[in-house]
Amino acid sequence: MPDTIHQAGNDSVALPSKRSHPDPGYDFAEVTARIGHASDGDAIWDIISEVCEDIQVKGACCRCFPSNAAAEPEVFFSKTPAFDDQLEQVLQSSPGYLDAFLHASVKSPKPFRWREIPDILDQKSPQIDSYSRKIAPMGDGVVVPVFGPLFRNGYFVFQGEDGREFDDEEMLMLHSISQTAYLKLCDLMYREEEDQRSLSVRELEIINMIARGHSNQSVAESLKVSINTINTYMKRIFEKLDVSDRVSAVMRAYALGYIA
Repeated sequence: MPDTIHQAGNDSVALPSKRSHPDPGYDFAEVTARIGHASDGDAIWDIISEVCEDIQVKGACCRCFPSNAAAEPEVFFSKTPAFDDQLEQVLQSSPGYLDAFLHASVKSPKPFRWREIPDILDQKSPQIDSYSRKIAPMGDGVVVPVFGPLFRNGYFVFQGEDGREFDDEEMLMLHSISQTAYLKLCDLMYREEEDQRSLSVRELEIINMIARGHSNQSVAESLKVSINTINTYMKRIFEKLDVSDRVSAVMRAYALGYIA
């Protein structure tokens, strides 16, 4: 009998019994559609957990990192409940410059097997040494580079059961699931932060003046406040809109409907 993944309401999706590779009846498109309709992060990870169990994967994790691969800290690290504790500890404790999965993801636009990392990275790099000592002894798996908004890129890691092999078709399927899940997780994260990112009345007034070509000094004079006050407001606006310059702030404000 096939396993069943339940959805909200009465609908359900039948998943085949455990096997090394998905058969033609395994509907990954249906799984990605469910992820797209998930209402929270827990629901997404429940779906990924069920897929991992069905296709003989120990577990999966996702790490998001800034555009600068050496920067810290990562935006988030999430995982399925059954993800290997030892591997989680290695990844969580690895600074960006030592994370072989991270650096290989930056160099590879498509999914790759763990064992392919030495072919992707420089053999003399510190990431290779860290991978060889800490991760390679744990077996093999798949790393899927994923791409999100505002350069918040990252990767998904799937750890196979002992002796588990991943063929190219299956890796493409995992790529589809991972990218869909990552974009959904990013979307949910932004929604949760929406209240914190909302601009105040004064911040809206300032960004609208900036959009009309006013300098910080001009805004300060118009509002009869000091230039330091306007600089402080601009810093807050940058933080809320997750940008680092005036042009990006204006573009982001337009996209969010903050500019009349």
